[in-house]
Amino acid sequence: MSGDHRPDERQSAELVPLYAEHWRRAPFEEISDRCTGAAAGCAALRSLSYFNNGVVDFVIRPADAPALPGGRELDLPIDVESRPGHQLVLSMETFDKALGPLLTGALMRTVVATPTGGLYCGRVKEQQHIVGITLRGDGVDAMDDTLNELVTDIRVHVLNRSDENPGGVPDQPYHAPDGSQELHFTAGSRVDEPMVARLRGLWQRHLNPVDLQYLAYYENWHLACVGDAFDDSRIGKRFLNIKPSARRRKYRDVADQLRDDIARLRDMLQLVSREPMNRLVLDVEEGAVYFHWLPGGRSGDFVCGVTLDQHEVGNAERRLREVLSELPRKVPRPRSVRW
Repeated sequence: MSGDHRPDERQSAELVPLYAEHWRRAPFEEISDRCTGAAAGCAALRSLSYFNNGVVDFVIRPADAPALPGGRELDLPIDVESRPGHQLVLSMETFDKALGPLLTGALMRTVVATPTGGLYCGRVKEQQHIVGITLRGDGVDAMDDTLNELVTDIRVHVLNRSDENPGGVPDQPYHAPDGSQELHFTAGSRVDEPMVARLRGLWQRHLNPVDLQYLAYYENWHLACVGDAFDDSRIGKRFLNIKPSARRRKYRDVADQLRDDIARLRDMLQLVSREPMNRLVLDVEEGAVYFHWLPGGRSGDFVCGVTLDQHEVGNAERRLREVLSELPRKVPRPRSVRW
């Protein structure tokens, strides 16, 4: 990562809290203490911020951390450090509204990654969020795991709420598709037959009714192919409130609607990393929607995956990564499509 203000790792093990003027330590010290303990145990974290109604309450960061870019002359250190988090909390609200028609519950976790850093935003409860920043590309997963545990810890042991399993259930058995799944697959009319056969085979190997249940491939924001397991009888119980055909249309609509929001998210990431975004996770109460960008591709070259099972959120993304590694290059951009 270039730039003296973006170190590769923590400069010091000493953590200091930055409190907002409105923050009253009592009776909320249990929350701030648990946040400090979590930050101390994750070397990948640059900082951790706690937001209430979109306003930062406190930030925990290394004592000698250089300031993030984008600060103004009269900004307080807490304002500079929390600015990426504030923007991500606002993005969470936008994404939550876009995902609402899918009827899979509220958005509770967002992970944004680049090759050299990333951001995490987790919902503790309504209008309360924890945001993490890492300036290491290989630190995103460690940050993610640490803050998922922290969110759950505060929910369960401080607020007496249920465990929402952000990130899925750890050590969930990994399903091996047996080829018996019933799949719905469609390719663009301009994709040639040999490529269609290769893509269909790839979708058949990985799509299944247990974890990765929807998968779409976009090139330059054009839908090149899409498939799902929504017609499989084993997940029929998930469609009491929406038909499979309607769900297909809604996921295509969501990808189109999020295009401008993802572009704004890319701009916001410049405060953390100059590299392009390569991963976005939108973890809702019932599953997750994933966007993974093709290595070396354009901003509109990506795969979009979906799981409807919260327990399988981790496994579904693991399988999506496998798809990305096997995806043939290159699918011709469709000039017209027929679905």
